[in-house]
Amino acid sequence: MMFHDLFCIFQPEYILFERMGNRSDKMTKGMHNMKIPGMKARYLRLDRFLRMTDNLENQPYCPVCRTLADQAEKLSQQTVQSEKDFPDFEQRYISLYGEITEHLKTSHGYRLPNYYLSLYTLIYMIVGTLAGLFIVYLGHAGNFGAWSFEAGGLLGLGTGLTIGRITGHKKDKKMQTDHKTLY
Repeated sequence: MMFHDLFCIFQPEYILFERMGNRSDKMTKGMHNMKIPGMKARYLRLDRFLRMTDNLENQPYCPVCRTLADQAEKLSQQTVQSEKDFPDFEQRYISLYGEITEHLKTSHGYRLPNYYLSLYTLIYMIVGTLAGLFIVYLGHAGNFGAWSFEAGGLLGLGTGLTIGRITGHKKDKKMQTDHKTLY
């Protein structure tokens, strides 16, 4: 008995990963054989779709993920040879893309790349600007300083921007190391 066989006995999910790992290779070949008209292939973002189906494979015990992965594989085997075949494929593709995205986000906690960077930057910029304005207001009310509201707002905005970017980048980096980004 080889080490690989022993590993598979004690880790049943490894067997499932091994079986499902060939799915994206088949899907890639199927997608490349399609004759998608014009710039539609770029518009559809087939590369992101394939990466999201790989994320479905990372959830071996989720029946919804298996069903969505099977649907994605069937869709990739659909023949698109002319422009008249394309609308049916496009409708099914966009629907499945949305279902996969929504399922991975709600059920498994996946997020878009740079999700937290954008979110935290916005929140901290707003909070920083309001804090800067409030500090200047308190300074004017107590006659402690002669700072203008513009300077306080800009200082708060800059501080909030910096803190938000640092915090969001750390959170996004953690999502990447946990392999929880959608694509």
